[in-house]
Amino acid sequence: MKLCYFNSISSFSMPNTLFSTRFVGSIKAMKSLAIHTSNAAIDLTRYAGEFRALVRDLSLNSKNYLALRQLDSMLAKTHLLDSATSVLVIDGLCQLSKLSRAVTVLSCLRKRGTVPDKFLYSVVVHCMVRHGGIHDVESIWNEVCGPSSSSERRIDASDFIAYICKSSSSVLEVESLCERVLIGGWFLSRQSYIALIGALCRNNKCSLAKSTLMNMKSKGFEPDNLTYLVMFQCLCRNGYLVEADSVLRKLVRREFSVDICVYGSFLHGLCKKGLLREADKLFDKMLERDCAEGLSDTKLKKGRRVIFQLNCSGAVPEIIAYETYFRSLCSVGRLEKAEKLLKEMMLKRSVLEVCVYKSFVKSLFRAGRAEDAIRFFNAQRGKGTAPMEGLAECIIRGLCEIKCVDDAWRIFVEFYTSNRFLFANEVCNCILSSYWRSGRQMEAENLFERMLEGSFGGPNISTYLVMLKGLCDEGNQEKAISMFEELLKKDVPVTETLYEVVIIGFCRSGDLAKVQKYLNKMIEDGYLLSYSRWKLLYDSSLVGRGNGHSLRF
Repeated sequence: MKLCYFNSISSFSMPNTLFSTRFVGSIKAMKSLAIHTSNAAIDLTRYAGEFRALVRDLSLNSKNYLALRQLDSMLAKTHLLDSATSVLVIDGLCQLSKLSRAVTVLSCLRKRGTVPDKFLYSVVVHCMVRHGGIHDVESIWNEVCGPSSSSERRIDASDFIAYICKSSSSVLEVESLCERVLIGGWFLSRQSYIALIGALCRNNKCSLAKSTLMNMKSKGFEPDNLTYLVMFQCLCRNGYLVEADSVLRKLVRREFSVDICVYGSFLHGLCKKGLLREADKLFDKMLERDCAEGLSDTKLKKGRRVIFQLNCSGAVPEIIAYETYFRSLCSVGRLEKAEKLLKEMMLKRSVLEVCVYKSFVKSLFRAGRAEDAIRFFNAQRGKGTAPMEGLAECIIRGLCEIKCVDDAWRIFVEFYTSNRFLFANEVCNCILSSYWRSGRQMEAENLFERMLEGSFGGPNISTYLVMLKGLCDEGNQEKAISMFEELLKKDVPVTETLYEVVIIGFCRSGDLAKVQKYLNKMIEDGYLLSYSRWKLLYDSSLVGRGNGHSLRF
């Protein structure tokens, strides 16, 4: 990839055409800006607004001579900017294809030492080199960092990819990094390849995961058994049984110990594809208790699924086989068959894990059969054999989802007063959220006050997230901001999402100075993982939801 640099704007000439009314208006703004930028102390909020307007004007007319002069004036003040405003400037310069100037600003920002290198590296990846390969990213990053000493250890593409795959919740960012890797031109470490494949599989990106695995092998790195297992499970989850069978064949030949994780994953895949006859056959095989010898790799036959050629004698206990098949049926909505299997398990007087009952209840709620879920709950309650605390929690969550919060509250109080909830605050958070979604602010605030007083296990960070989001959604930004700042004063560990909710609240209330302050704090304290998250948050708050940008919590 050939990168173009624009070093100086002095070569641009004054356009000969007459200025439009819009352009005359921008001249007035620029005169005001010239006075503003001449001061030693900068109003960062004003600077950011005027810089955005300047970028917008230059995007419409790249040879606007006065605007280009004003850009020079503004860039002369970048040493006075905070980290958040510096990132805004870099973003604007990249929009205008002024990459060399963006590199200069980023280099100065890195020299301050206030922003983590991982965030700065993400600016190069997602802002400066949006379409190039990893080798292009490394080239620009080396330019940003300048000459290195023998003792300096810089992060590189491998470090950054492993970090994002471990910490990022954004599947789009992981996908973008994967596509850069597949372009070629750079070698990642083996562990970075493994982390990337794992992240893709967690997000069910089977095709990209397979391509990355092939790329990894082409670079001379052999995947470990865990990587193959993660790939196998991803393929099964998404119904790609032929490909899953091929991966399983590799695992068997590598003498991998096949256990319930393998059988359960393939059962789920068969149920998802509607291949219930095969699922029944595999379930029956799991129940076999013969003493045949294990299968060696030389005996694997082509044209027949590997899973049916394995000897599972003793590998899966009977009750686990039942529970695994039952949960697979529930997960794909095969409730009639699941119910028959549940009755069969109960007739055997088996002691079932709570996850079995919860799977059935969740499936009933997903199918719109809330009344059946309640009847099942009451029936198990009458028998006294099921682990009722976990089942009650599942019922409460289901009722909250369909806004039957009063019924949920009654069940919660009954179980809580008998000391039968281990994590009462988590269940309370669910009820609290349902109150907000139902427009019942008074009940939500009353419940929160009781939690503050120590009831129901007290509030945790999820409680504050629910409250802040609810208050902001109801237009009570002032109270939300007060609550958030109280948390900061008490040194309560906060999260990226808490910051984001409050920043959008600040924006709605028009307090752009606070938006600027907390965006800067998020960047410098490491709450923002990468530029792409900053961009989404920035567009959601300052640019506006009207442009189609929004964050979901």
